[in-house]
Amino acid sequence: MTQGPPQSLTDRLLHGLGRALMARRSVRLQVALALTAIAVSTALRFALDRALPPGFPFLTFFPAVMLTLVFASLRAGLAVGVACGLIAWYFFIEPLNSVAITSGAVLALGLYTLIIATDVIFITAAGRALEQRAAAERRASGLAHARSLMFSELQHRISNNLSTVAALLRLQSQQVSDETARQALVASQTRIRSISLLQRRLHSPDMQTLDAADYLREVLHDVVQVAGAGDVALEVQADSLPLPHDTAVPLGLIASELVMNAIEHGAPAQGPSRIAVALAVAPAARDGRVAAVLTITDGGPGLPEGFDLEATDSLGLIVARQFATALNGALSLARGTTGGTVARLDFLIDPLSPMTGPPTSI
Repeated sequence: MTQGPPQSLTDRLLHGLGRALMARRSVRLQVALALTAIAVSTALRFALDRALPPGFPFLTFFPAVMLTLVFASLRAGLAVGVACGLIAWYFFIEPLNSVAITSGAVLALGLYTLIIATDVIFITAAGRALEQRAAAERRASGLAHARSLMFSELQHRISNNLSTVAALLRLQSQQVSDETARQALVASQTRIRSISLLQRRLHSPDMQTLDAADYLREVLHDVVQVAGAGDVALEVQADSLPLPHDTAVPLGLIASELVMNAIEHGAPAQGPSRIAVALAVAPAARDGRVAAVLTITDGGPGLPEGFDLEATDSLGLIVARQFATALNGALSLARGTTGGTVARLDFLIDPLSPMTGPPTSI
């Protein structure tokens, strides 16, 4: 159960009174509370009799009735009200030690009855309102639970369907002899599995963001596995960055396409392939948005002479460039200072939370 902000003393007191009003007590406890209220209020009234001026016959009995209404029950409160009224009438209303019906006694008892009736009405109404609120909260909780289950089931089914499509593409790629067609099927399989991975992470309708470091790690390691590149050393270093779902999908697909491109074209002549992925968040916001930079570096031979990203016919790079536009970003490829190729994506996202911190190495 989640905890809210600290409550004030008044809030805690009202919460306790509400729980007392809604509590269900046994008949034995109700009788005990009623008798205790009558005895204590009567003894207190006798103790204060000499200190009080005339005209306060019910002074200690009003709290007794109200407390019994709250902590016992309506029935016990009414019983205490009647008993205390009779005691006050006999002992503290002129003529004393009698139940003579005089104009003064009638007036005093009438006012006492009016006040007690008002207390009964308000306390009973408060109890009914609290019960209705509790019932509404239970219904809302049940609906929220059902909604969460339905949402999770929907995401699970979508993810399973996508996984089935990816598996069919994998089987098809194994039966294709043409290397270009096989690579196209593998790339399609990777794209579908990237989306499937995001669907699996949408386990809750209330989870509106996910962390970029964890997301890129899972997506890109899945890309390497799907590509069957067992000799690729993938290193991911990313700042903590909350990603909304509409940003995570294109970012994951762009990163997948660039890693696939690095696996295909960035393998060195000798030794295992090393691909370094980094996500850095700029310290300052721009127009209310956070600037981030994704770089993917390989150790291959580098870009060919005269390479033009805008004119390339590589489907993966075309897809990456189009999704970069969806992120309000710019994609560029350049030769690294020590060789290889550096793919860089500069993009903007809306700041959703102060979730920033030191880089997380994976």
